[in-house]
Amino acid sequence: MSIFKKSTDNKNKKSLFDLSDGKYGAADSYGFINEEQTPQNRSIKRRKILTMILTVAFGAVLFGVISSAVFKFTSDLLNGDDKTPVTVGTSDMTPRPTQGEDPVIDPSAFKALESLYDGVRATASSLRPCIAEIAAVNYVTDPVFGSKTADSRVFLGVVFGDNRAEYLILTRNDSLDGSYEDLQVTFNRGGTGAARIVRRSEEINLAVLAVSYKDMSDYDRQGISPVSIGDSADCDLGTALVAVGFVNGRSRSANVGFITSEKETVYIRDNSLELMETNMPLYDNAFGVTLSADGKVVGIITEAFGESSCLRAITINSIRNMLYDMLNDNKTVQFGAMLADINSAARKKLGIKGGIQITEVFDGTPADAAGFRKGDILLKLGDDDLYFVSTFNALLRKCEAGDTVTIEYRRGEQVFKTELTIRME
Repeated sequence: MSIFKKSTDNKNKKSLFDLSDGKYGAADSYGFINEEQTPQNRSIKRRKILTMILTVAFGAVLFGVISSAVFKFTSDLLNGDDKTPVTVGTSDMTPRPTQGEDPVIDPSAFKALESLYDGVRATASSLRPCIAEIAAVNYVTDPVFGSKTADSRVFLGVVFGDNRAEYLILTRNDSLDGSYEDLQVTFNRGGTGAARIVRRSEEINLAVLAVSYKDMSDYDRQGISPVSIGDSADCDLGTALVAVGFVNGRSRSANVGFITSEKETVYIRDNSLELMETNMPLYDNAFGVTLSADGKVVGIITEAFGESSCLRAITINSIRNMLYDMLNDNKTVQFGAMLADINSAARKKLGIKGGIQITEVFDGTPADAAGFRKGDILLKLGDDDLYFVSTFNALLRKCEAGDTVTIEYRRGEQVFKTELTIRME
């Protein structure tokens, strides 16, 4: 077939490239052009596809080379000159500390904490024979049947000693307020005995009760032990303490803390006391004792001296004499005034080397009878200079009822002397 033969395939079709008025189509007049161009177009398309394939392949190879170079560069930069390959197996997935480095958590810290709590546990356990529960009992009579029902309030006490015939128990004085017909004390092993009141003190909010040996079985008595008294002079800022008693809002509870401030001096009638404040929270009706590391009592918790958000205790050294008199129901020397120490700056301004100041005189007391007034400064008791209220109290304790002592004092700019007759109450 001649390539010049006129094409009749498209005689009824209009060319896409119509150059006439519609009577003739380009494809009809120039069929030889289509026949000749078709293989040429196919050749061009093949070349374009081949070019694209080569370009993509070259780009992939180039990208791989660049990526390898970058990876090698960064690996060398991070790992130094170490070219040793690293093989990661299943065992390598378990975290473990690098050789030569300490663990993040030091087990010795937990051992120290565990040792501390073991000490608290042992201290609290050792005080069980010293703790007693006191019930103030009322008896309600049924109006119909006449039977009696016991209604009681329960609070805590601490066994502080015995007089070879009775156990002596210290408790909060205000716990005894209100009506009751009977006081019953339950000890460590469950034994119960009737209690009597030995002495009460509103100023320090303490009371002493006594329970007879006769009310207790031998088994119960073997489980009762008075507390051991320590030395609070060694309890300074930061000293660790254990509080045992009614200290966490519950009976027979314990807490641990430390002294957070310097000891505070408070003044009561004829005497002064020291308080130590801790970081342990204060709960309503708190009562108990604070113990040093050797398990001995160094403070008494009474909640008697103003409001505080933290637990405070009277140091055992400052209350030792008062406690002794209360436990033994001893009569004590009465002066009858509130006294206060004078700081060094005030002494210097007044031109005195010592002295304690009267802040209040109570009517009908020896101090009132001797003519002392508020503001007087006591300088000497007999031949002894006075520097602190505690010194004055210690000197008075040496006196006997009916003794007459000379007191030198300053009023305004003048110094006087007067006689004081000792009275015991």
